[in-house]
Amino acid sequence: MPTNSPASSMVLALKIMALLALASLTLHAVPAHAHTRSQSQSSWRVEGDMLEARVEADAVDGTRLYALGGQESLEALFAQEVDSGFIVAADGEACSPASTAHGASGGPGRLIAVVRFKCPTGALKRGPVAIESRLFLSVAPSHLHFLVVHNGQGGGAEAVLTQSAPSATLTLAAEPANESAWGALARFFPVGAQHVWSGLDHIAFILALLLLVGGRPRAALFAATGFTFGHTLTLGLAATGVLHPAAQAIEALIGFTIAFAALELGGPNRMLVWSAPIAGALAVAGVASLFQLLALPASIWLGLAAFVYAYPRGFPRDATWLAALFGLIHGCGFAGALETLDLPRPRLLASLVGFNLGVEAAQAIIVAAALVVSLAVQRTPVRARADATALAGATLFALGCYWFASRLA
Repeated sequence: MPTNSPASSMVLALKIMALLALASLTLHAVPAHAHTRSQSQSSWRVEGDMLEARVEADAVDGTRLYALGGQESLEALFAQEVDSGFIVAADGEACSPASTAHGASGGPGRLIAVVRFKCPTGALKRGPVAIESRLFLSVAPSHLHFLVVHNGQGGGAEAVLTQSAPSATLTLAAEPANESAWGALARFFPVGAQHVWSGLDHIAFILALLLLVGGRPRAALFAATGFTFGHTLTLGLAATGVLHPAAQAIEALIGFTIAFAALELGGPNRMLVWSAPIAGALAVAGVASLFQLLALPASIWLGLAAFVYAYPRGFPRDATWLAALFGLIHGCGFAGALETLDLPRPRLLASLVGFNLGVEAAQAIIVAAALVVSLAVQRTPVRARADATALAGATLFALGCYWFASRLA
């Protein structure tokens, strides 16, 4: 086909639209408060023998509390959850609640509650602080809680709490300004790793990439490198304030990346057949958003429609390229989690490197484990392998579509 034919020109225009749309997904200037799963954060401040905690969560996560049967306002339910959500000790001695949790003013879509604990005299000076969080675990077992404790003298510590590790013992002696680069790197390494381990959506996308490359170690390495390049770029830009990702868009679009990669498992013909109707549905959603009938700006819906239609009609059909492109979106998701922590500005670069290395370490373990399983599967009959791949692809596609739709709700 001549390069200047109408069809070729249309595909080129769609490519340009799609690339511009993908850029707008991360540049859309809305503050990012959360990532892709239920999570909350708290900032603790030492005042003599008192510990005051300011606890925050997305209102969307707060709606899960209605499953417990309460009829109060969302703010009241959240305050009740915070009131019973923490167990605190200092130097091995229990601290008791000194006030009932009460709501505080926050931005749109945010829930904030403040609670205070009274610790035994001198305990906060003598020893470490132990904090256990039970927030949301009764309604969201995969919930993450990020906490930061400041001692009022420049010292502090951070932790990530989960259902499997709901408590942390923190020493508040080191001052961030005097902390070495290695110390900052070491502190944020486990935070990055934990974020991947607890994120089923990231794991699902990595598995979809591995299925795309057929379990070939060399191809898997290139795909993982592409993903690393993409998410490292936007993670750094967003964490340093250059980009301001739209939280809702990023959360939903991570689901989209999983569904899209899973659809690609069906081969070029399947993508070519399905791209047009899917693009049409996305375009209709874009028109509906113009009338405020759906979430997300129309530019994002229409940009996705252009990308889905143009992808099988001229874009490079390569897992590495796809991983790098979608890694840009996942990087903004990682930045949403990192934003909940107070990064030490004197060691910002080391903190980012530590977080990112933790992400890469967890990702490498997932890839290695999947490759070991793949080698074992190679011993099974060809037909069984094909059926297993088709089933895995269908499962990942369904998960991606569910996350995309539910995160828009």
